[in-house]
Amino acid sequence: MHGIFHVDLHPGNVLVTGDGRLGLLDLGSVGRLDAATRDAIGQLLAALGRRDSVAVSDALLQVVDRPAEVDERELQRAIGALIVRYAAPGSSAGAAAVAALLRTFAAYGLGVPPAVAAVFRAFATLEGTLGLVRPGFDLVTHARAAGTRRVAEALGPDRLRASLEDELAALLPVLRRLPRRIDRLGDALEHGRLRVNVRLFADEQDRRLVTDLLHRVLLTVIGSAAGIIAVLLLRTGGGPRISGAVDLFPVLGYFLLIVGMVLILRVLVVVFRRE
Repeated sequence: MHGIFHVDLHPGNVLVTGDGRLGLLDLGSVGRLDAATRDAIGQLLAALGRRDSVAVSDALLQVVDRPAEVDERELQRAIGALIVRYAAPGSSAGAAAVAALLRTFAAYGLGVPPAVAAVFRAFATLEGTLGLVRPGFDLVTHARAAGTRRVAEALGPDRLRASLEDELAALLPVLRRLPRRIDRLGDALEHGRLRVNVRLFADEQDRRLVTDLLHRVLLTVIGSAAGIIAVLLLRTGGGPRISGAVDLFPVLGYFLLIVGMVLILRVLVVVFRRE
């Protein structure tokens, strides 16, 4: 709720007093979460309560480091399978669930920030401790309820007003500078000083595609040229005598014919393999 939490909540770090209150020991391992990450985790827990795999995957993508390309549909299916297995009422959300979730992250190339990893670690450790402090406590159900409450609080009138004021405060400097920037663009356009610079092939995939095409074209041209020269040399025959009955032109012709066939076959293998 406040962005600071105990990460290592094993039974040795939880003190139960005589009147039933709880105390935390050994605060050497403490996690810290910013407001945006806390909101995303609240949305994650609330989506778990609804068993909405799409909302869960969207919330996860807000708290992890995602690669350039993610198959979100396959990720949603994988998250849905985890929800059915670990987020059903009365199910366990311990180390097995955390390990399965981390394996899913690794399979899709998602990086877990240290603070978020500490959250998952705290969940896994806390479940075993609660089994001693209060047997039968359903951590999954209470976590979903906490996430739902947090999302509801974020949509309350006071929070919405504060969020709107913060957004307006951040947007106001941009709005103040906007007329001057529009005037500068109009002046540059009027006097012919407006220029647009486009970098061709700035993306690595585009460069790789063009390079592959050029390689195939060059191999095709060289192979075809070698084949044509080989046919001409074989038809001409003769040439300087290498040894007793061996002439130079037929030897060069057969050599270039083999080279041309190898190059053309290489291009064909690449084309049919990709198809």
